[in-house]
Amino acid sequence: MMSLRTTRAKKVMITHIGNHILKVRLTPWMYTDDGVIWLASMALGKSMRQINDWMNRRANKRRRLMDSSLIGKNAMKPQLKAMYQIRKWMKEIPIGDSINLRCESALSEKQFRVWKKWFEKNEDPNWIANPKWKTLFFYRAE
Repeated sequence: MMSLRTTRAKKVMITHIGNHILKVRLTPWMYTDDGVIWLASMALGKSMRQINDWMNRRANKRRRLMDSSLIGKNAMKPQLKAMYQIRKWMKEIPIGDSINLRCESALSEKQFRVWKKWFEKNEDPNWIANPKWKTLFFYRAE
């Protein structure tokens, strides 16, 4: 008899916004007794090499420049696209798993305040904001 096994493979969405590339990634981060904590991250850059260096935390100039830069013209559009994708993934993850969304931009305090207001107003009420770690957390109970 075969059983249905839940796979927890990395999920990635890549799209172009103007002449920038947006990459949204959901990776299994921590395995617990009850399930998996997924880490959601997004990056907006000029090249895939720059984005991948930043996401993989490589010790080079491309990553350091991306740590300190902001893309001001396209501020809300990439974040909205990323949130729509994370909303889709919320339905795909198995029951008992959770998603952790960290604010890792150059202005992380500002990003956390904006996202916290957005989540309180527009998203599922099960999202929990943690101001100490500047993260948003979602647990899929059903």
